[in-house]
Amino acid sequence: MSSGQTISDELILPDLPVQNCRRADSSRLLLGLMAFSKRMEAPDEDPDSCLAGVISPRVLRSLVSALHFRDVATVRHSRRVAMLVVGMSRYLGWEPQQQKVLEIAALLHDVGKIGVPDNILFKPGKLSPDEAELMSLHRNIGCDVLQACKVDAEVLSIIGQSHGYLGGDDDGYRAANIGRTHQGARILSVADAYDSLNTDQVYREGKSHDEIMKVLMDSAGTQFDGNVVCALSRWIESEGSPLTDNKIELTNSSPQQGPSQPDETLEATSLANIFSYLYVLESLYDGFYLVDSDMRFVVWNSGVEQIVGQPSAKMLQQTWSNESLGYADQFDQHMSDDDCPLRRAMIDGTSATSMVRLARNDGSSIEVEMQSVPLFDDNGQLHGVAEIFRDLSRSVRRPKEFRELKMAASRDSLTSVANRGELETQLAMLVTAHSQQTSAEPFSVIFLDIDHFKYINDTFGHTAGDGVLVDVARLLQNETYSGELIGRYGGEEFVVLCPATNLEQAVARAERLRIALPRAEFVGLEDHRITASFGVTHVEAGDSVESILRRADKALYQAKDAGRNRTSSLTNDEWLSGTPADDDTPDDHSDPFTYNGTFMACVAADMIVYKLGGFVDDHNAKLLEVNAKRAIIRVGSRGLFRNWGKTDERQPIELVVAFGDEETSLPGIRRSPSRQITVLVEIRPLGKIADADIFQSRARNVMTRLRSYFVVG
Repeated sequence: MSSGQTISDELILPDLPVQNCRRADSSRLLLGLMAFSKRMEAPDEDPDSCLAGVISPRVLRSLVSALHFRDVATVRHSRRVAMLVVGMSRYLGWEPQQQKVLEIAALLHDVGKIGVPDNILFKPGKLSPDEAELMSLHRNIGCDVLQACKVDAEVLSIIGQSHGYLGGDDDGYRAANIGRTHQGARILSVADAYDSLNTDQVYREGKSHDEIMKVLMDSAGTQFDGNVVCALSRWIESEGSPLTDNKIELTNSSPQQGPSQPDETLEATSLANIFSYLYVLESLYDGFYLVDSDMRFVVWNSGVEQIVGQPSAKMLQQTWSNESLGYADQFDQHMSDDDCPLRRAMIDGTSATSMVRLARNDGSSIEVEMQSVPLFDDNGQLHGVAEIFRDLSRSVRRPKEFRELKMAASRDSLTSVANRGELETQLAMLVTAHSQQTSAEPFSVIFLDIDHFKYINDTFGHTAGDGVLVDVARLLQNETYSGELIGRYGGEEFVVLCPATNLEQAVARAERLRIALPRAEFVGLEDHRITASFGVTHVEAGDSVESILRRADKALYQAKDAGRNRTSSLTNDEWLSGTPADDDTPDDHSDPFTYNGTFMACVAADMIVYKLGGFVDDHNAKLLEVNAKRAIIRVGSRGLFRNWGKTDERQPIELVVAFGDEETSLPGIRRSPSRQITVLVEIRPLGKIADADIFQSRARNVMTRLRSYFVVG
């Protein structure tokens, strides 16, 4: 080597021709995704396929084949999950076409695992938090590819919403609770968990059916839809598990074949590379979208959904324009279409990075760093543009632990339902959305307060009281299935936010909850029945968060003043006029094991306690609670086996006696006015009884005896 010459000089071969450099992986791989989706648009062999309008059979075959090429076990798991969801949907009475949509979603719900690195996908042990976080992106990545392939929006919705139903990240938690969560997503979530628990893993053996159902029921309402879990249990009990007879076949062989030809292997490898790059986009950036050469959105990922506030169902296949995103420069000056980075990237043919502001759906704006990447092939033909976003309002990417902390901050620490702050945040979002839409759907709010909760704490202890709160929250979650958000407002008071629900529907929903509560069993309460009072209102023009909460709270107190364990509703006109809402509790005793009666007692208020004392002494009853407004009395005692006997003493009941405060002069009496007080009585059985007629007869007899202790008007 001569003096002054460097090693690099000797390594360079000067006679090599100068060539264009190879396109960057980002452009090449996204171009590959666009090219794949274009190839899949070719006419199918069977134009009358049952998949028509849902997914191209070519897409389905290619994706399942590529997944088989990467991991046979995942394909077999997906097929078993598909068997479960089809059986459950058929048991629930779904139409055949809807069953087909759900089956396709089940077959493809794990397709994003095509791009998971081998050291994570095949790790012989539990995943670390970082590995689990990367693995959790597979649903989003699967949806990205399926969007590009123009798969039916309902399939995308089911797959996207099934990830962590009620238990995903903070955004997923909100969407799952307050949004109109697709029932198919709830079914898929349960079926996916069932098969995963049923299958042997490297770190544990598969569980039995009974063990699995216990796990699912323990997580009902917080991670899974309790109604779907119960439906799965009933279906398997009545028809048997579909996995029993097929487990050997699905474990040792699979009719789904992987790539067998070189071109199929090449396509599977290419797809694996595309999926792997999408993991980079999803994990390092906050959002991205793709537009094709016709300027239509073909991918609108979940990250850009969160940034802009527009759902993918609204944006996909729409034509790009500056108006759709509201581009502005760093000085908040509106940008024309020609000035937007996407247009410049198409004209110049080079990638560019810009600082821009995007308009959000709620009227605000957000500053982002945006990479605009044109997708040209080697012949110079434009196939589309990718725009990749980084949110400048954060300095570092939020790790999973931060998201978990944020989610914990939105939940009640005891019951795990939404806390007061989260309820008010979600209610504010509903009010804002309602005020901005000319034909917005109504929504309703249900307040409920557990009756006599202080008595529960004083009698059974605060530990039992906490257990009641947890169980009531679980019951509310299990009894709601239309996207409601359950939250604890404070103490023994809960709130149910009901989207797309008018006042009449909300009252019916509250009644169903009211009737379900006393039928539930609570550990450690010795057959004590839990009841609650309900107040209902719905959104009206001009409402604010505060006005809705005040109106629902007022309706709740009307229910409590009317004797508790009932439902009252209140409209804005009734609120302003001061006219109390009618008691919406049915008069026909919709609960056969509840007896309600009313009479007028013509005695002084301070004599009522003495009258009740006589009734208690004469009937060997027990006075559990008494004050100026009400008394709780237990009559009779339970037998050894808690079943009702044939005598009054072995037919225990509980009376809740509430006193009004109305004072009037009785007609025909010229002396000083006598007090005429309304007495409301509710009677419920204690212990086990199957015959409602026997209870009603017993309750009527006790009511007649109680009335006899008062001068009745």
